[in-house]
Amino acid sequence: MKKVLLAFAVVGLVLAGTVTYAEEATVLFGFEKGTQGWEIPDWAYEKPDYVQKGIEVSDKYASEGNSSLEMDVEFPGKTWTGAIIEVMQFFDWTDYGRIACDVYLPEDAPEGLKVIMVLTVGDDWKWVEMSRSYALNPGEWVTLAGDLKAGSVDWRRMQIDDGFRRDIRKIDIRIESNNKPAYTGSIYIDNIRVIK
Repeated sequence: MKKVLLAFAVVGLVLAGTVTYAEEATVLFGFEKGTQGWEIPDWAYEKPDYVQKGIEVSDKYASEGNSSLEMDVEFPGKTWTGAIIEVMQFFDWTDYGRIACDVYLPEDAPEGLKVIMVLTVGDDWKWVEMSRSYALNPGEWVTLAGDLKAGSVDWRRMQIDDGFRRDIRKIDIRIESNNKPAYTGSIYIDNIRVIK
């Protein structure tokens, strides 16, 4: 009987160590009913180093729900180029500790593309980039996430505090090709969320 109880205790400990708890997340944009205000900024059409061609909702891939935002891009290679989309809206994320987003690069795309999130914050509309970019892996959803808690080092040249979280004006997502690779095709964005 002691051996049976011991076996159950060991199994219980092993299972307890593998339990994962669901994030307490609020989906801001799931693209189930249109682009939800996301667009290509006017200034990006005027810059030769920005190569986004258009956006639309697609049901080809989704990390949550049934659809995502599809961005058509045309990276030429051999020079730095970016593709950017944004939504302008006022957000108060005082009650949240992280922001996250899922990005999918089709499996026939080359390796080497990266993604970064940018927030525009406060009355002076300060442009705040993430302090690091995330590599996109062909055929996989990649989650980029930024810590919104005080003292976070996930954002360049910005003190993160309640004032930062309380006054977000825009969210941008930028795909980058740094000299290579060349890629013409689609990239999919989904499940933009804030997490407690």
